[in-house]
Amino acid sequence: MAAAALCDGDVKMVIWDLDGTLWRGTLDEADADDDLADGSLAPLIRLLAQRGIVSSVCSFNDEERARAALQRLGVWELIVFPAISFDSAFSKPAAIRATLSAAGLSPANALFCDDEPRHRAAAAAALPGLLTCAPSLLPPESALRRCGSADPGCSRLQKYRLLEARRRAEAAAVSQAGAGDAAAQRFLDSCEVVDLDRLVALTQRTNRLNYTRRRRGCRWGRTTPHLPGACTEPSVYVSDRFGEHGLAGLVAVRRGALRHFLFSCRLLGLHVEDA
Repeated sequence: MAAAALCDGDVKMVIWDLDGTLWRGTLDEADADDDLADGSLAPLIRLLAQRGIVSSVCSFNDEERARAALQRLGVWELIVFPAISFDSAFSKPAAIRATLSAAGLSPANALFCDDEPRHRAAAAAALPGLLTCAPSLLPPESALRRCGSADPGCSRLQKYRLLEARRRAEAAAVSQAGAGDAAAQRFLDSCEVVDLDRLVALTQRTNRLNYTRRRRGCRWGRTTPHLPGACTEPSVYVSDRFGEHGLAGLVAVRRGALRHFLFSCRLLGLHVEDA
């Protein structure tokens, strides 16, 4: 069941429809904040963010009114890469594809929640691997509280917001940096003290930029460099003019052989792997 995948650890983003999904009825029918909030699934966006699962929006709607409604519900700041338009040419499958591309995610890492079966079917057909479900089939809140991993400060969301800011700058042609300039915006840094839990999660969750395809279990710890057969394991920290992307990669060499070479999918398009 697609909705159950939320609790399996593979889903990194939920893409929400608005009318009939995130809230009951349409914006035209909700003439007061109480009407909008009544039965709304908006609180789940914050809950998921605190479990390391980010949210986006894909909706046929007036962008300004939808943004205002999400602000009134207190979740606009928790949304990344929103796609909201009343344009007759607006296509939900195309919008979802663009959102996933901008976020550096594959369809298999996303769940599209929409009340209309035809929209779910169209998105699933256009994006093989994309998970879809009706809002009525979402897991109960008690189950969602066990999804992902604890992230009370919404640190994963903040990293996607950095990426979103960068994408906006690129789209607006603010950043015209070539490969040489881009290299100056990032750095690689080896560190003696690392967040082992983050490295374990990185090796288990990373697919697209995991060049060796090896994974490590939860018992893995950093090997002391001077011990026989030890690994040389520089962890990768990334920063650019938009902010700190944090611990986002691992390169591990054991006895002269490359064992791990991986980067977070958030770095897709930043050319960090070429540095």
